[in-house]
Amino acid sequence: MSGRAASLRLFIAAFLLIAALIVPTDRFTIQATGILTASPITISETLPLGQQVTRPLTITNLGSTTVTALLYEARAQPLLAMAHAIGPASVPLPQQDHTLDPRLAAQLDEPAAQGSFIIYLRDQADLSGAYGITDWSERGRFVYRTLVEHAERTQRTLRAELTARGLTYRPFWIVNAIRVEGALADAQALEQRADVALVRADASIMVAPQTLPSSLDTRCSADGNPVCWNIRAIRADRVWNEFGITGQGVTVASIDTGGLFSHPALRDQYRGALGNGAYDHNYNWYDPQGAFPAPNDQNGHGTHTIGIMVGRRTGGERFGVAPGARWIAAQGCEGSFCNESDLIAAAQWVLAPTDLHDRNPRPDLRPLIVNNSWAGGGNDPWYAGYTAAWRAAGIFPVFAAGNGMGVCRSIASPGDYADVVAVGATDRNDAIAPFSLRGPAADGRMKPDFVAPGEGGIYSTHLSDGYATLRGTSMAAPHVAGVVALLYSANPALIGDFESTYAILRDTARRIADEQCGVVSGGGNHVYGWGLIDAHAGVARARVDVPWLRLSSTTVTLSPGQNATLDVMFDAGSVAAPGTYTARIQIYASDLTHPPATVEVTMNVTASGTTVGGIVRDAETGEALRATVSVSGGASTPTSNDGSYALILPSGVYTLTASALSYAPQQRVITVPVSRSVDFGLLLDAPHLTLSTDHVTATLDFNTTVEQTVTITNTGTRPLTFEASVGYAPFGVYRSDEPGGPVYQWIDLPVDAPTLELTDTTRIDNIPLGFDFPLYTLTVTETSVTSDGTLSFGWPSSYTGLVERCLPGSEAFFYLLAPFRADLDPARGGQVRYGTVNSNATFVVSFENVPLAQGPPDQRYTFQAFLHRDGRIVFQYADLSALPERLSVGVQKTMNQVQRIGCGADTPVTPGLAIEFRPQFSPEGWLEVAPDRGTVAPGDSATLRLAYRWQGPPQGARLRTTVTLISSDPRRRNATIMAEADMRPAPYAVWLGIVAR
Repeated sequence: MSGRAASLRLFIAAFLLIAALIVPTDRFTIQATGILTASPITISETLPLGQQVTRPLTITNLGSTTVTALLYEARAQPLLAMAHAIGPASVPLPQQDHTLDPRLAAQLDEPAAQGSFIIYLRDQADLSGAYGITDWSERGRFVYRTLVEHAERTQRTLRAELTARGLTYRPFWIVNAIRVEGALADAQALEQRADVALVRADASIMVAPQTLPSSLDTRCSADGNPVCWNIRAIRADRVWNEFGITGQGVTVASIDTGGLFSHPALRDQYRGALGNGAYDHNYNWYDPQGAFPAPNDQNGHGTHTIGIMVGRRTGGERFGVAPGARWIAAQGCEGSFCNESDLIAAAQWVLAPTDLHDRNPRPDLRPLIVNNSWAGGGNDPWYAGYTAAWRAAGIFPVFAAGNGMGVCRSIASPGDYADVVAVGATDRNDAIAPFSLRGPAADGRMKPDFVAPGEGGIYSTHLSDGYATLRGTSMAAPHVAGVVALLYSANPALIGDFESTYAILRDTARRIADEQCGVVSGGGNHVYGWGLIDAHAGVARARVDVPWLRLSSTTVTLSPGQNATLDVMFDAGSVAAPGTYTARIQIYASDLTHPPATVEVTMNVTASGTTVGGIVRDAETGEALRATVSVSGGASTPTSNDGSYALILPSGVYTLTASALSYAPQQRVITVPVSRSVDFGLLLDAPHLTLSTDHVTATLDFNTTVEQTVTITNTGTRPLTFEASVGYAPFGVYRSDEPGGPVYQWIDLPVDAPTLELTDTTRIDNIPLGFDFPLYTLTVTETSVTSDGTLSFGWPSSYTGLVERCLPGSEAFFYLLAPFRADLDPARGGQVRYGTVNSNATFVVSFENVPLAQGPPDQRYTFQAFLHRDGRIVFQYADLSALPERLSVGVQKTMNQVQRIGCGADTPVTPGLAIEFRPQFSPEGWLEVAPDRGTVAPGDSATLRLAYRWQGPPQGARLRTTVTLISSDPRRRNATIMAEADMRPAPYAVWLGIVAR
């Protein structure tokens, strides 16, 4: 409170300067929605195939305010998907091991100490009935009434006891809970009540974007394009330009550090803006502490995230995903911290916004979407009750995945909940940000759900009417919230329907493959979720475009009492065959949550012709596509699930176009009647990386340099961006199945070799090697061996098993050798032995017939790891059953320095194979690659130059590394070039003696 109080004094001084622009709240309420009527309310026409006719439609504003009517084409029957969704029967409670939060004992360790805690009652409201209500306002009222009435009834005796104890408290209704100010003794006594489920400390959560490196480009776009790079990455600008959809009619909410309502790029989109510099903050702004009567932000974080959702800078950069949407905000976070009680109060206000005195709640004014760019620890369901209430009320919740060390199973709460969307962060090359937390969730569910730009600098609104570039999953989440606003604006039938909205996002996201933390069916994984959000593909899927129905305008502004007449065209040349076609025209008055005026339309088409049909496939994979085949200036038809289509056309010459989301369209000219099937093969509308070679060698004489080149060609339809770097390779990796590789030679340990008594998920330390072994920059004499087929060196933490599916592995951050890293269990069979052989020159650990911890015990694996005195490491494989999905092979110095052999069931290891890791000079000393990044236009090529520098023996005789290319090709995100060098010895050597005395 002290921080807010101090800042409040500064705010009041500033507030007085703009008081003349703020209209007193008793003079204004939320702007009333006009009442629109349409005439006629039904239109029916009969016409022959190929003909057109136009009919008038008159719209009248019977209301008392000026209204912008929004016209939509709609299906003949509404989907009513909201009524089909099923939600939880009751609001879930937080989970903790003890009824009384142990943190309270530490926080209130003095008898006189006072603090805040939250009492959750056992009896929670049943909200399942909300999912059968299709009217937006009534659905909100039902949820609000159910929660409030339940809390009033069940909290009565507890409130009486709190009053008797003289305790200050605040009741909540969004979950059945009460925040109390009291001592530890009070919490302990209240915990004993039969109606109390748990007592939880009022903890804090931190909200902060990642710190930007000084080298980061802080411009909106490096190429000078006023449409910021992140907006183009998710293709939101194409939604504005091609569909005219900017989020109009949709309200989004932010729970964050607040927002600056007077910022030039936000003030017109603020729902409290009444025009002419007047504002009404009732129902549009909420400060749980009551310190700020108007939207305020002392941190800038909330203002930045709101800008990403709806920001619009006139004549300047375009950085808001849905600049036509409106915003409201609740200040759930003070500075960089968010108290749980403030977040609860904010969640409650979002469900039923109140006036500035926190009274007269209006659930009908709740937002359609709420963005939460904050996160706590993982697997903590403390906020699950609030997200469940939002979902019951039809609000779409979006959360940041969280920032930290981007390892598997690190996803933060509440983003890891099943009923919310969690968003990870990607960079300018669509690669995952290193700080973006990853899944799966604790129960194995896929998380995050999607990724969006959040690394590489996201430009948006900030303090002092300014702009700033930040990074973090905090910046990624509002991209998805903005895309949902575009979907709702494109098709109001989706409002309140989480499942259908999620399905569109899922089906249109651009998949990015990554096996590190595991994959799910359908192409998702626990790093990128379903992939990079795609606003254009999503809106194209969501919007209803009735091909035979055309409106002369989709928006019209009407003053009170004014009417306007529009043209409605029926086009029988845009249908595939004769028949009866029905649709609706829906007319909304500015706010898409209010019921529209509806006009029923019918077109009867009579004619005959010749059937033209075929199949639309992916040109590369042959997979059948969900596509549309259209006649130039005429009919169109969607394909069936097997990619087939059919059109009925009169005799003549036609141009057919096949188009599908994310694919380049293809045209074919035909003459009807046709003699055979008219098929299409579509190419992905994306960049496509091809390399002239993936293996480059060079031979260097003493003190020389050699340059080799690789040609990068973009055979796709979009610009290809790439980054090139020399791979991390302190070892040259050689296989026995290639020329010059090691010789496979299994070592049979003596029968008396020591056996390691390993069981499932165990590690044995202090195993002697028998000699000094050089490993990276260390010299080690002992190793640790785990039951899961790995060796580590000096890792102090206890062993808890494998987390990540692929390397890097967090079970030992440093110095990990993984000949066969899988969930093995020697207790189920086989043995693990070790010994030092070859005249104390080679240490061997041998896994012999060891099965997996789960699965048939007869599926067994035999392999060895050698450590040679000269620093070489060898992995050898004998009998191997089918390789498990959770398998990885390689060596790891740190979490960021890994040489991988493979991951998953297709890891390239087979019986009779030896893989040798030979110490070598660091590649940075003998190889450079240029350029390190670039862009290749469709059909063009670029030259990648590999510059070799001579290095002398002994390690310089033969060197090997990889050049890694990270590209924007969605089907080849990562490409590698093997780079080898043979260094010839110097013609002579001079040895200098040193005489010491």
